[in-house]
Amino acid sequence: MGLTGWVERTYQRMGMMQRMIERMDVDVSRLACADNGVSYRAMVGRCRGCAQADVCIQWLDGHRPDADPGSFCPNSAAFASCRQH
Repeated sequence: MGLTGWVERTYQRMGMMQRMIERMDVDVSRLACADNGVSYRAMVGRCRGCAQADVCIQWLDGHRPDADPGSFCPNSAAFASCRQH
């Protein structure tokens, strides 16, 4: 994968991560500021390298509404721990 492919994949995954944050009602400030952002940076890396992107997109698009994000998302526990409600 060349630089262009790397950038495109990163852009796509960060969009998916943002959608997941919104869908799971995550407190972004709490998520990003915890431990000076170390965990958030690790989450970005896990999202970028995740092999379950197709399942994630289906869930985000509402095609798998009953699926538990914990079954496919490596960041679901961290997202759940920072939910607003």
